[in-house]
Amino acid sequence: MNLVERGEELSIMEHMLGSSAGGHGGVVLVSGAVASGKTALLRAFETRVNASGTLHLQATASDAESDLPLGVMGQLLLGADLPAADARRAARLVELIAGSAQSRRAAGELPAVAMNEIPELCGILLEKARERPLVLSIDDAHHADEHSLECLLYLARRLAVSRILVVLGENSGFLAGHARLRVDLLRLPGCRNIRLGPLQRSGVAEMISVFGEPGWRTRKLVSEIHHMGGGSPLLTRALIEDHRAAGAGTTPSAGLVPGESFVRAVATCLYRSDLATRRTAWALAVAGPDMSLAELVEVLGASRESLLRSLRALNEAGLLDAGWFRHDAGRAAVLRSLEPADRARVEARCAQVLHEHGAAAAAVVRHLIAAETADAPWARRTLIEAAERALADDEVDLALTCLRIARDSGTDPHQALEIRAALTRAGWRVNPAGVAQHLPELTAAALDGRLGARHADELVGHLLWFGRAERALDVLRAVERPDPARQGRPGPGARYRHDCPRRWMTYAYPGLPASARACLGRSPEHTTAQDTSPQHAALARSPHQRAATLVKALLDGPGDDVVVRAEQILQSTRLDDGTLTPLLVALNSLVLADRPATAAFWCETLLKEAVERRAPMWQALLAAAKGRIELRTGALVAAQESARAALALVPADGWGVAVASPVATAVSTGTVMGRLDEAAAHLGVPVPDAAFQTADGLLYLRARGHYYLAAGRPYAALDDFLTVGDLMRRWDFDLPALVPWRTDAAEAHLSLGDRDRARALAEEQLALSDRGNGCARAVSLRVLAGTLAAAHRPPLLGEAIEILRDRGHRLELVRALDESARTQRELGKVGQARALARKAQRLAGECGVPVPSMPSAADAGSPHPAEQPWSSGNRRHPDELSNAELRVATLAVRGHTNRQIADKLCITISTVEQHLTRAYRKLAVQRRADLAAKLSPLAGPGEDREGAATHDACDRLHVG
Repeated sequence: MNLVERGEELSIMEHMLGSSAGGHGGVVLVSGAVASGKTALLRAFETRVNASGTLHLQATASDAESDLPLGVMGQLLLGADLPAADARRAARLVELIAGSAQSRRAAGELPAVAMNEIPELCGILLEKARERPLVLSIDDAHHADEHSLECLLYLARRLAVSRILVVLGENSGFLAGHARLRVDLLRLPGCRNIRLGPLQRSGVAEMISVFGEPGWRTRKLVSEIHHMGGGSPLLTRALIEDHRAAGAGTTPSAGLVPGESFVRAVATCLYRSDLATRRTAWALAVAGPDMSLAELVEVLGASRESLLRSLRALNEAGLLDAGWFRHDAGRAAVLRSLEPADRARVEARCAQVLHEHGAAAAAVVRHLIAAETADAPWARRTLIEAAERALADDEVDLALTCLRIARDSGTDPHQALEIRAALTRAGWRVNPAGVAQHLPELTAAALDGRLGARHADELVGHLLWFGRAERALDVLRAVERPDPARQGRPGPGARYRHDCPRRWMTYAYPGLPASARACLGRSPEHTTAQDTSPQHAALARSPHQRAATLVKALLDGPGDDVVVRAEQILQSTRLDDGTLTPLLVALNSLVLADRPATAAFWCETLLKEAVERRAPMWQALLAAAKGRIELRTGALVAAQESARAALALVPADGWGVAVASPVATAVSTGTVMGRLDEAAAHLGVPVPDAAFQTADGLLYLRARGHYYLAAGRPYAALDDFLTVGDLMRRWDFDLPALVPWRTDAAEAHLSLGDRDRARALAEEQLALSDRGNGCARAVSLRVLAGTLAAAHRPPLLGEAIEILRDRGHRLELVRALDESARTQRELGKVGQARALARKAQRLAGECGVPVPSMPSAADAGSPHPAEQPWSSGNRRHPDELSNAELRVATLAVRGHTNRQIADKLCITISTVEQHLTRAYRKLAVQRRADLAAKLSPLAGPGEDREGAATHDACDRLHVG
């Protein structure tokens, strides 16, 4: 057997063995902390005893048998190999003493020792020692029964002239329940007390050499194991085993990571200690390092002296160092040894003690969470306060955990409402879909007058988010009802307190019915003499009020005043749940005021903060705003990624009516980039009907209209564009900077060949946007130019290009440059056409738009794409398009409307649109004007094009 740093102790015991064989018996008391190597030392000594021919009688005491009279003596006598007569006499004496003790205990008296029988019982061992030297070895003597200890004391007093050596192993950490035994033994001249201390570094290194692998005995590993194991042989051996299990044999430089062997060793230490020490270890592990000694005494319900003794025992066992765990793994192992129900009780007790001592809510709530219960009223209040603090510190998961425990533990209806409102506020920051379940109960409470003003305002916002505007109005009316306790008069500032959500609804939901909008009251710009109260002054400074005023300024016409107001909001408002909407309004206002660079800077700043503060909903909304800005500036790939990120951060069902925003961006980018399948997939995302009462719904309809237009469905596109116009005019929300629906509809009319109607719409929008030189004006100029003869287009296109270049609208600039190149080509100015086309190609490549084709020399002077001479090169087989698709595409190239094509081919308009959609997809084009560059006839350049314009000739058209 390998003993480490125990050679001196073993030598002492061997010396005393020799003395006892010579007639001078004695007692060896081996004491030490739990798992300090006492048993190993006794086993090693047993090997020496057996080798010397000495009779060795061994017993192991147990806590389970500590009340069994003569339990230890019975074990010793069992191995004494007594003659039959002596064995019967010993059995009779043991039975007599045990029976006497049990009868006295049953009578309610203290157990008395049968002094007449003990000398006779011990005499059997004394007689045996005359035959040969005798060693009595008792391990865990601290668990020995009282009668056996009396026998040992009787023998000890007679050892000086006998050949008996008594060896006792005891845990020094146990309470001194047998103080008399220790005192009586240690005063005897033949008694030696051997105390086993922790291993030194050299001992740890020796154990690594014995139980480890070659090359492990490094200074770093020795230091780590010595520190973590505290010199305990049991813990040291466990750490070496875990190091081997972690693969250190193949990777010698691997760090020390405590594992399952260490966990089992810690549990062994605890369950071989006394109950007080175990409870102290558990309480300490649960309480944490910040709990004071006085608080820990209260948690345990023990005396200070008992706590100090237990802490001393745990230090000696190698688990603690100066009253705290040597390593987090030790604390974790102690907690694993604690049953869940017991841990919950200790956690609850720690929370109560900390609360009574005035500790911070954050310290108390950690234990309440671990206990998973909060039955006391103070505990629920603490959880609610901690949740508020956690939410302010952006620890949303902690806030939700606190609130859920408080909800599951409470019975007070008023407090339950407060908790449900707080759960809604915290959950919205992660995913609003999870808070929808709370809205019906909160709404009912608000309508009954049981919900506070703050929670009512928050409820209005959540109801609006999910499109329940009418219900939100009901809540506002209910919370503004006069209070009966004030004789029918509303409280001071009651009306002003709810003016922010009222006035904000006017602009967040412009599509509300007229009756509902009338209930919202006057606009924020109308101020009376009564509006000079402190409450109204505070309201005027609120971010929501300033945002509402900003939207009103936008409707009056975006200008420098809008930019100033927006930047004031962005500079002076901190991002949180209550200010996110005004900040988004300010960002969108900068976009509509043609300040995309400024808007991009602020959006990036806010998005970075939202990421740092771990708020998925904030990140999603700001990513959606970022996508809209990037779409405006032509950064299509980035816009597409932003829209995807927004929908990935929060699923579509959590977006409420706002889902129209990221979906609109995703559809628009897919359409412009020619990825119609992707755009169609995004159109499959459900959008609530209530979204079409908001500005985001207008953006969605516009995006869908452009998808229809690119897919060859101009009638469906026109219907969406005109619907947008109808809604915006009905709402008094006609803002070309938001949705230029007139030019959108004009492009649809151009696709259908109705130039007159397209020109009228473009001129109408140009008149509306004439007050500023923004993007809406540039788009109006470009579309208007498309309705005019080539000679009249250059001035309009030149102005549009100048505006778009100045404002940074690259996507619209590509379109304007391409249109200008086509115009110069038709005017016969080939050089200018080529220069403009190259600029358009370069810019289109930067934006991610399919690059427009460069005009060839033969294109000069062509009056219309359908009448351009075809290139005879790069011809491919016509099987890319079906005959039906070729016929429809050819007629479309020649300028026929869908209705004319349907009449000519005797098919329905829907069939025409389907053929065109498939042709666009196969030829990778987005509009009719691009078809001409893709289709060419088999006829050579010298053949008569008009003469070949038969159905057969159309069938011979193929992809070029």
